[in-house]
This record gives sequence, structure tokens and C-alpha cells, in this order.
Amino acid sequence: METFAGNAPWYPPRSLERPPGQALARLRRRLDYLSGRQQRRRQAEMEVLENSRTRFRHLSEAGLANELENFRRHFSRDRGFFCRPSVARHRPAALALLAVYMERWMGMTPYRVQLLAALAMHQGALVQLAPGEGKTLALALVAALYGWTGRPCHVVTANDYLAQRDAELMAPFYRACGLRTVAVLPDQKPVELKRGYTADVVYATGKQLLADFLRDELLLAGVQTPQQRQLRLMRGTPDRMPVMRGLFAAVVDEADSVLIDEANTPLIISGPDHNPRLLAAVPTACRLAGLFRAEDHYRINPAYLAVTFTEPGHRLLDKLTADLPPLWRNEQRSEELLRQALLARDVFERNRHYVVVDDKIVIVDENTGRGMPDRQWSYGLHQAVEAREGVPLTAPSRTMARRSFQTFFRRYHRLCGASGTLQGIAGELWDSYDLLTVRVPSRLPSRLIVTPPAHFAKHKAKIQSLCDRTAELHLKELPVLIGTRRISDSETIAEHLRRRGIECAVLNARAHEQEAAIIAEAGQAGTVTVATNMAGRGIDINVPPEVASAGGLQVLMFEPHESRRVDWQLFGRSGRQGVPGRATMFVSAEDDLLQRHLPWFARWLLYLTNPEFMRGIALRIATQLSQWRAQRFLWRQRRRMVNRDKLIRDQLTFAERLKE
Repeated sequence: METFAGNAPWYPPRSLERPPGQALARLRRRLDYLSGRQQRRRQAEMEVLENSRTRFRHLSEAGLANELENFRRHFSRDRGFFCRPSVARHRPAALALLAVYMERWMGMTPYRVQLLAALAMHQGALVQLAPGEGKTLALALVAALYGWTGRPCHVVTANDYLAQRDAELMAPFYRACGLRTVAVLPDQKPVELKRGYTADVVYATGKQLLADFLRDELLLAGVQTPQQRQLRLMRGTPDRMPVMRGLFAAVVDEADSVLIDEANTPLIISGPDHNPRLLAAVPTACRLAGLFRAEDHYRINPAYLAVTFTEPGHRLLDKLTADLPPLWRNEQRSEELLRQALLARDVFERNRHYVVVDDKIVIVDENTGRGMPDRQWSYGLHQAVEAREGVPLTAPSRTMARRSFQTFFRRYHRLCGASGTLQGIAGELWDSYDLLTVRVPSRLPSRLIVTPPAHFAKHKAKIQSLCDRTAELHLKELPVLIGTRRISDSETIAEHLRRRGIECAVLNARAHEQEAAIIAEAGQAGTVTVATNMAGRGIDINVPPEVASAGGLQVLMFEPHESRRVDWQLFGRSGRQGVPGRATMFVSAEDDLLQRHLPWFARWLLYLTNPEFMRGIALRIATQLSQWRAQRFLWRQRRRMVNRDKLIRDQLTFAERLKE
């Protein structure tokens, strides 16, 4: 630990190299998990916790304050990769005290499942907790324990809306525990960010944390020693100073989304690259792209975003290079320029991959359905999309720093979290992050009814059936949530419903300002909400008792996602905490998932399959196969990124040794 600018201490991130003895500790931890020893230990701690909670409930405020001060003193000694035994033995009683504080200052009584989840997380595990069981509260309990250490504690959320919402919701609890909490958001200035990171508990997205971490590294030019770091800080100005105070603990909400789904691509910090020659060439390249025909002149692999020119395509390109500016007439440069123009035309879709806001291209995160106004595609692709849309071209960017999420989160000394959907990824979580997965039983049995999927040969027939089903439910005064993957689909469905006289609210990247108001009304009787994945993870839709007794929230999924876990996240908006609900998936042979991830002969079989019940069986198998193939492809992509990061680290280490 060293002094950080602003008199706040700086805590160095954990080394990626395992120290001697840690491999043995890792093996012992795995064996304890497989043998059930961890679970038995956790149950014993739960008994201590419940007894302590009963005792603390009878204490006065002064008595609770004394106990709190004692626990803060104990947990201030917590450091390193594993919790010290001298600190761990106080964990059950400390959580019991925090539970009583939650009751008195928040009016919320933590259930046993939430306390069990908090125990498992503080032991360094990821917890699978059913949707609606109260992950937000359990995460706050763990964050308070780490906040008491005086070291950086980051609660990682799936999006900025949830970061701000949860920080504001839990602020009274943290204040009662003697802690300060803030939400760190993308639109904050460096001075605000720096002030925010001095808080005991910081709520932010993984992208925000990694971006700030990389910017700090750039400002400090990668210095390693405390003396070099201090010299850099002394030379800096307030707006050119690092904002973070190091890494210690990360408590991850929606852990599968943050650690797996968002980790498919690395985060890149870019800077402006003044390149007028590229800006002059892009419009010409987009015009020439109109002369190329798919399959005849080129082929595209959408999964890899790869364009391959055929022999006729190469000949046509050779003829057209004279129309390009002189710098781009080189064979390699002209091919790359045309590739970006073809990708912008054939692969990247408006109202799916991006939206146009105030004559600017705003990239849409397909995992969350939210806009990312500060992001840009690289290698001229962003400018090609701008030229296609006829908006002013922005300056291209150059890569200044790059890091995978796997590498970043392994730099935390303590990592834990929770999610409702950790199925099928336990092995990858252990291999990538050394994280074990613990499943906590539901407090109440689920009353969510997931009906068999509705299958269709054509996309048009699927829209018609979905609108018919929505009209039936609307007549019964039941709330309906329709989930789509694309912005364009959400608006098309809304238009069809309005033609039938059914008013609906639309939640997508175009209408993010109304998110809180739309979600607040989504569970009311007769309300119809059409939403992208913005209405998925972390969203609580409250259903009044009279609506629950009539059948609860009805979820209609317009098409399957690349991961079954994401499907269940949308289904999980309904049937929460024992409330009735129903969910139905609509699938057609023309869905993007099947078109991208099924072999060509399997796609033809779907169209030829008859009668209707046989097509349903074929589509069910095809959906499962496509999701498996999609997840296998993404897993390989994540492994390549991790290996690339390791290769770069090894090369840098070798270069540093040569200098010595």
C-alpha cells in the first residue's frame, strides 16, 4: 500500500502470477467443495449467524453501534487473496449485525437464503440465487464487510441504470454502517470520478471499471514501483490524475453476464487519430461497394465478420482501384477498405447494431440492448457505417490500450458475486477466475409456468401469432412483456399492436430516458410493454396482488438468444417470489440464431419438414443445437483472448528483462 493523490491510499492489484503454495491451496479448495466440507462449514456458520441475529435484535442503538465498531476493527485487518482465519471467525456474527441494521434502517428483513448467499460470496464463491430472491440485498451485505476493510470495494452491475438505482437504494443502509457509497457513471468528469472512487463502496459496470483502470495506466505510463508512481502523481494536474485507488474486492451482480457474456470481446481505449486520407476514401469505397454482389464477388462469414473476395471479385476490385485516392490503390489497402464498406452495408444493421441519434452513430450493446455513445468501431468500420447512413464522418480512432475482462477481474484480490443463471458455465468460471459455484435453494417454490415454444416456418406468421396472443391476454387485463433482440423488431411489433388498437410502451435504446417509468408500470393490469434486452437482467417488475391472483405477468419472447441463460433471464421477470406467471418463446425457421449457427443443410430441412408437429420437434432440436454451437464459438473466442493477453504479458516481461 502507498499514498495516493488526495491522501487516499492506493492498493496495488493482485499479480497474475500465482505465488508458491497457491496452487496447493487452490486444489484443497476444490476438494473441499467436491467433498461437501465447504457446505457443512457454511451451515455451521449459519447457525451461529441466526443465534447472533436473535441476540442483536434485543440491543439498543448504542449497543449495536459498539458491536459495529468492534467488527469494523476486526475486518480492517482483512487483506490478501484469502480471508484470514482471525477475521473469518467473526463473519457470521458480523453478517447477523448487518442483517439487524438492514431491518432497522431499511425496513427489510434478510431471509435465510439471502444470508446463506452472503456467506458463500464472502467465502469467495459465485452464488446461483433464483430471480426475485433478493440478490441486491445479499450483495450489499457482502459489500459492507469489504467496505469495513478500508480497501476499494466495487459492486459490479450489468448496466449504469442498475448501478445508480442500487447505490441510491442501499445508501441509507451503508450510512448506518458508517460507510459511504456512490455510483460511478460514464458521463462524470475526472474530478467527479476521482472523488467517487474514494467512497467505501462503489457501484459501477465492469466496462466503466476497466476503462478507468486502463486510463489510469495510460496516465502513469505503466510505472510499477511506488517511487515512480509518486513522481508521476506529483507532476500531474487535477484533470490529468488517476482516478482509482487500486483494486481489492469486486462483488459482481449478474455474474454470468459480466464475467462471461460481456467478456466475449476485450475493452479497448482509443484516442483520436487525425487521418483525413481515410475520411476522403471511405465515401468512395462505400459507393464502389454497391457494384459488388454477394456470392458472385465476395462471401461473408457473419460470425467472424470476415469478407473473402472471389476471383471475379478480385478482378472487379483491380478495375475499380483507380477510382480510389492514390494512397489506397495498393492491393492490400484497397481490399481492407472495401471489406469495411461491405461489412457496413451487409452485416451491420440499423436499429440492431446501432441507432442514429442527432446525426451520430450510437453503437448498441446486444447483451443489454443499451446504447454506448462513447464507443467506436475501429479500422474505418465506424466511418463506413457513417457514410452509409449519410451522417457527418467522425475522426477515426487508434488503439491506446486493450485488456480482456478475464485478465482484469483476475487482478482483484477478492472476487465473488451472484446471478440467477449460472447453469452450464461452472467449469469456465473455475478455469478463468478460480471461482466455485454454489446453488442456494429458493425460499419459495416457483410458480412460473414455461409453456412449450410456439414454432413457425416464416417470420411473418410468428409476428401474427404473437400479436394474436397479446390481444387475448390484453382482453383478460393481464400485463404482457414482449422481449425482442432488435430495436427494429420492438418497433415493428409495437406498430402491429397499435393498428389493432392495443396501446403499448416501447423500451429500447431510443427510449432509455423513460426506462424507470416504463418498468414501474409494466406489471399493472392490462399494460403491454415491448422491450429489448433492457428489460432483462436486474429489472424488477412489481405485480399488484389482484394481478397476481389473475395469473401474473405474461412474458412473450419473440426469438431465442444465443444463450439459454439469457432466455431464462427474460423469463425470470415473471413468477418472482412465489407469484404466478407464464412465459412463452416464439421460434421461426428464419430467426437469426438458426440462420447464423445451423449448417446450411439443416436450415433447408426446417423448411421442408412436415407436418406441423414434426416441424415443431425439428425447430426445438435446431434451437438447442444452435445455442450450443453459438456458446461453443464464444467460448473459443474468450479462450483466444485470454491466450493473447498472456502472450502480450510474456513478451513485455521478456523485453523488460532484456533492458535490465
